[in-house]
Amino acid sequence: MKLPSLNAIRAFEAAARLRSFKEAADELRLTPSAVSRHIRLLEQALGLDLFERGFRQVALTPKATHYARRLSAAFREIENATEETGEQAIGRKARRASLSINATFMNLWLADRLPRFRDRHPNCELDISIHDDENRGGNPSADLLVLFTVETGDPSLLPLVSLVIFPVCSPAFLDKKNAPRKPADLASCRLLHENTTVWWEEWFEKEGLAGLDAKPGPIFHDPALAVREAVNGGGVALADNIMVEDLLASGQLVAPFTIRHAIPQSYCLRQKPGNRNSTSVRLFRDWLLSEIATHKQVMRLA
Repeated sequence: MKLPSLNAIRAFEAAARLRSFKEAADELRLTPSAVSRHIRLLEQALGLDLFERGFRQVALTPKATHYARRLSAAFREIENATEETGEQAIGRKARRASLSINATFMNLWLADRLPRFRDRHPNCELDISIHDDENRGGNPSADLLVLFTVETGDPSLLPLVSLVIFPVCSPAFLDKKNAPRKPADLASCRLLHENTTVWWEEWFEKEGLAGLDAKPGPIFHDPALAVREAVNGGGVALADNIMVEDLLASGQLVAPFTIRHAIPQSYCLRQKPGNRNSTSVRLFRDWLLSEIATHKQVMRLA
C-alpha cells in the first residue's frame, strides 16, 4: 500500500506514546485539533480505528498498540542516526542538558555521582538548578526534573525510586551507654527532626509507641542539616534510602534497627515534551536510571 502521510504517522506515534492528543500537540508544536485530523487521515488510509474514543480520554485499539510500538522504535532509530550524523559534523561541540533537581536528592545522593557521568560523557554539559519540592516549583522549562512527590498515576511522571525511612545515627552515638537497643529506647534519645515532628510521631505510631513523646529535639528545615547533625553524633535522624546510602556505606552513619517503613512519597522524573531523544538529555536520563538501579540493589529495594 502507499505510505500514509509522515506527518500523520508522527502525530499518531506521539499521541499513542503520550496517551494524550494534547501532549502530542505540545510535543509536535501543533494544535490538538490538528493532531486529531492527522490521526483521522491515518485511520482512513489504514482502514481501521487506531483509538477508542471516550469522554475526555482515548485508548489504543489492540492492533494500534503493536503499530505504535514499532513506529516508536523506528523514530528512535531515525532520531539517533540524525543526531549522530550531526554530532560528527560539529565535532566536539558541547551538548548541554538543563536539569532541575530536588535539593535533597542532589545534595545527599546525586552530586557525588556526577563525576561518573562526566567521565563517561565528557562532551555532555549540564545546566543544573535545584528546588525544594514539586510545590515550590522546579524549573518547568528544564529538560529533566527530579521531583519528590506522591505518585498519582500522572503519565508525565516516570517513577525513579520508592522510599523507605528508618532511624540512623553515628557509630559513636550507638556506642554510648544509653544508646537505643530497641525502638522504645528512642524516647530517651535526642531526636533530629526534618521540617516537622510529624515524621517521628508517625514512626512511633507505626511501632505501637504512640504514647511516647516524639516532639523533643531540634527541627532542621533542610534535610541535609539533620543528616549532618546525625553524622556529628548529635542524635538520631529519621532518613530515607536516598539520603543515607553513601553515609551508611562509608560508615559515617549506622542503622540501629532493621525496621523500615515505606512512605507514599517517591522520587519521579519528568521530561519536557519535545526533546525525549535529544542526545544530551537521553544520555543523562539513561545514566541516571542505571545509577538508580544500582541504588536499589545496594539498599535491597524491590
